[in-house]
Amino acid sequence: MNKPFPHGIDITAPGGLTALMAFHRKTFGDAVMEIDPSAPPAPAPAAPPAPAPASADADKDGELGEPGLKALQAERDARAKAEKDAAEAKAELQKIKDSELSDIQRAQKERDDQAAENATLKATNARLAALAEHPVPKEYQDLVTGTDEASYLASAKKISDLYARAEGKAPKNDPVPGSGKRGSGDAAAKGSIRELRQQIADRKNK
Repeated sequence: MNKPFPHGIDITAPGGLTALMAFHRKTFGDAVMEIDPSAPPAPAPAAPPAPAPASADADKDGELGEPGLKALQAERDARAKAEKDAAEAKAELQKIKDSELSDIQRAQKERDDQAAENATLKATNARLAALAEHPVPKEYQDLVTGTDEASYLASAKKISDLYARAEGKAPKNDPVPGSGKRGSGDAAAKGSIRELRQQIADRKNK
């Protein structure tokens, strides 16, 4: 027994398909469905977002249960606190080291300043001792120079002797009185005397 169709046409019977087409033409006319070639193609439906992968730590935490989660959180908090305490202790230690370094540098500067002061005082004393042994007029004492006791003595003796010769006097400890006046014939000494005499004359004319 053939199953009846809603339109009452048995498409399995001879001529059924022709009768069905005629029924459609009668019902819908000659209208056909056409696609507008100028219309933009419909966008493809967006693919649904992929589900985020489950975190391995979240899976492990979920397996621990509430007591395990509390213990794990306590352990994490303790580790974070220990790291913070270690960082603070390291910072305090660095401050102490910086303070000690500053003290060392300050002490070193004080030692250097003291050493420089001692060296200056020693040079001053050596110069005064040389001038005491080989007197030089005050206006020519700036010509006496040196770096230690021996160099100051040699400089003071030289200036004192040259000044004595320039003034026509015998140098100190001269074995022959008046020898400075006659001269020794040494060209270098005569040149030094002339230079000193010129300096004396220049200073007197100022």
